[in-house]
Amino acid sequence: MGGSARVARPSPDLRLLPGAGLTWVVVWKALVLAPGTVLVLSGALGVVLVLGLGAAISRVRRRVDAAAAGLDLRRGRRRGRRAARTGSSSRGPARRRGPGCHRPRTPLVAWGAGVLLGVALVAPVTAVTGVRLLHRERDPLTAAAAEGVTVRFEGKVSGDPKQLSGNAFGGGPRFLVRIGVDSVESRGRQRPSSAQLVVFGTGNWGTLVAGQRIRSSGRMQPADRGKAEAAVTFAGAGPVLVDAGSWPWRFAEHLREGLRAACAGLPDDARGLLPSLVVGDTSRLDPRLREDLAAGGLTHLTAVSGSNVAILGAVVFFLIGALRGGRRAQAAGTVLAIAGFVVLARPEPSVLRAALMGVLAVVGVLTARRGAGVPMLATTVVVLLGVDPWLARSFGFALSVLATAGLLLLVPAWLYRLRRWPRGPVLAVAVPLAAQVVTAPVTILLDPVVSLVSVPANLLVAAAVAPATVAGVAAAALSLVWPAGAAAAAWAGGLATQWIALVAHRAAAVPAGSLPWPDGVTGAALLAGLTLLVVSLLMRRAWRTAALLPPVVAACLVLPRWIPVLPGGGPPPGWVVAQCDVGQGSATVIRSGPDRAVLVDAGPDPVAADRCLNGLGVRHLDLVLITHFHADHADGLDGALAGRGSPPVFVSPVALPTPQARDVTRLAPGRTVPVAAGIGGTAGQGAWQVRWRLVPPGAAAVRAGLAATSEPEGELINNVSVVLLAEAGGVRVAALGDVEPEAQRALLRTLSAEAAVSAGPGDVGPGVQAGPVDVVVLSHHGSARQEERLYRFLHPRIALIGVGADNDYGHPAPKALAMLGRIGSRAFRTDTQGRITVTGGPDDLRVVTAR
Repeated sequence: MGGSARVARPSPDLRLLPGAGLTWVVVWKALVLAPGTVLVLSGALGVVLVLGLGAAISRVRRRVDAAAAGLDLRRGRRRGRRAARTGSSSRGPARRRGPGCHRPRTPLVAWGAGVLLGVALVAPVTAVTGVRLLHRERDPLTAAAAEGVTVRFEGKVSGDPKQLSGNAFGGGPRFLVRIGVDSVESRGRQRPSSAQLVVFGTGNWGTLVAGQRIRSSGRMQPADRGKAEAAVTFAGAGPVLVDAGSWPWRFAEHLREGLRAACAGLPDDARGLLPSLVVGDTSRLDPRLREDLAAGGLTHLTAVSGSNVAILGAVVFFLIGALRGGRRAQAAGTVLAIAGFVVLARPEPSVLRAALMGVLAVVGVLTARRGAGVPMLATTVVVLLGVDPWLARSFGFALSVLATAGLLLLVPAWLYRLRRWPRGPVLAVAVPLAAQVVTAPVTILLDPVVSLVSVPANLLVAAAVAPATVAGVAAAALSLVWPAGAAAAAWAGGLATQWIALVAHRAAAVPAGSLPWPDGVTGAALLAGLTLLVVSLLMRRAWRTAALLPPVVAACLVLPRWIPVLPGGGPPPGWVVAQCDVGQGSATVIRSGPDRAVLVDAGPDPVAADRCLNGLGVRHLDLVLITHFHADHADGLDGALAGRGSPPVFVSPVALPTPQARDVTRLAPGRTVPVAAGIGGTAGQGAWQVRWRLVPPGAAAVRAGLAATSEPEGELINNVSVVLLAEAGGVRVAALGDVEPEAQRALLRTLSAEAAVSAGPGDVGPGVQAGPVDVVVLSHHGSARQEERLYRFLHPRIALIGVGADNDYGHPAPKALAMLGRIGSRAFRTDTQGRITVTGGPDDLRVVTAR
């Protein structure tokens, strides 16, 4: 057909790919193991490697000795003449072998060589991981976090502050800042450190710049297992600037500021999107545009990725070539440009992966190695995991590597299959489609929706990405010497980014543009299997696949509705209590009828709260308790109440933070009841009747809350949480909200006093006992600040922890989990296990998790 091009049959070199994948999996698991275990594993792999190499060397020696012993030129000539006379071909190829020829490898030998190559890649990276884990375990910052003490620390800001999407503690915006700590001072002793620290702070913490050295203090909390940071802290003081940073960081920030200044005259969307697209600076990105980019599957444009590095490297390479520079000059200039861009855009996982790939590509150019994309990708993965093992658990790194792998493996194969079609249109569709195909199962773990507009949206904006990137980099460079020229370059880039913003807004407005999908591992596995089926069909019969697309789309629309009846989907029969998976927040459901329930808190997301209640079959709420007004407990109320009647909503007597308290009152007008004294009652009827009692905060906590400023401390509001004691189907439940140790001790005194004056266990309310419970909802998402004596008094058999996956708070804290282990309680957490449901009665409690 016209416009078609000769396309070579793709034959990628896949020899390094299994070893790189195995390295990734081993390091991913090793990060949550003890350092000693990882070192033992690396030693075992080293022994296997040495034995394998020894066996391979012995095999080579035997073959060499056999060849030397059998070297007889005269016998070889006789065999040749005999073969020529008889025309025998039974051993023809073997008879024609000369002294230097080798026999073809058997499948067993090939498999052995592949296993040996994989072990050779895994063993050193695992050893490095074990050493890094051991070093971090012995770091003084790790020890301070385990003890929960306050320390003074000094270190370098390793990345730009990131504003959190929502501040659950009220007041001004809260920022996440990563610090590479150099020294810590605790109990009058200063010690060197090399650990990573995550700081949550407000005010001046948001003005910091990567590369600066700062000093501050805060109470340390252990980070979650598998995280790169050793500790997290909520800063009690602002940062003190010690050093403005080395000149590369200062120069990079000067360029970024110049780019922001050059974009000042652009329309709102372009003004925020151009710096975001070029260097990942999202500080001025409009929130509505951010949401529309996500809905249209274009969020990756706001994170610097391989495309940015590839565009910049190609421009520099060809510019030096146009100036008659040699290959070495082109290579050197490209590597320097890539290194400078890494500093400019910050060393994020995707940037590091793309930068190393670019350097390897330059090496490939110098050595005349073409078509080595897959080996380069595998080498990049192994090298980066060796340098920073914690990249194995980075979603950004995973998405970047998978997208690149899709481009290297799928796009050439599709071009070959569709070689009779015009190459340009096929390539334009294949690139975004391949990226979405391989990354979709991972993105499901982050957001359980499948975008139906992502591929066409990416196809429409593809032509605008390169001009915007080049114009943005030019504007940043020109800002140093020619501000007017920088503004002109930014104006050219603004045209491209304005088009991208327009496509994002239109894609987000498409009705049913995204398809709800089951979340967690179940949804990811389902989507991966369906994707593999479609891709395999497309690879075999491209024309006939079109006829299969309608039933596949229909299956996508129907299958999510079937998921509740599959394992891990719907509620198990006879469920009593459920902890919803609503991200970093809490929502507890106590069953009060076949389709009725009592809800304790609603989490931070209305969609997640509604989805959880739908999955449990709850169509009516008899009672709602908002333990306190932090957003991670109250913001999901709108979704929880939708279409589920008009239940009374009991709330904390301290209406702080004011915005969230006002929202709750607005959602339940005339039905909001502040808990000023102990309130109890029943909900539901028959076998599922729930007896409940609310324990309000102490008078001192209420007075302190009422006297708080307009920006109260998070711990103060936590301490005015209302505690629920309930019994359903004989199962006793205690939901503790976010009470801190001070309020936990006060609660312990109250319950102990009531139990002491009661006959037996003591009846402290409508059928609720002041004594041991079966299930407890752990306070404050499993933070390290727990009063062990309270939990020993309650003595729960099951502890439910509502916590978000990959949260930056360090929840649940190892200290809290260890405490539960000491008192004999089994802990279940929503970040790794999804929704948790408790079934049965008090004598046969069972726990079913979604994952």
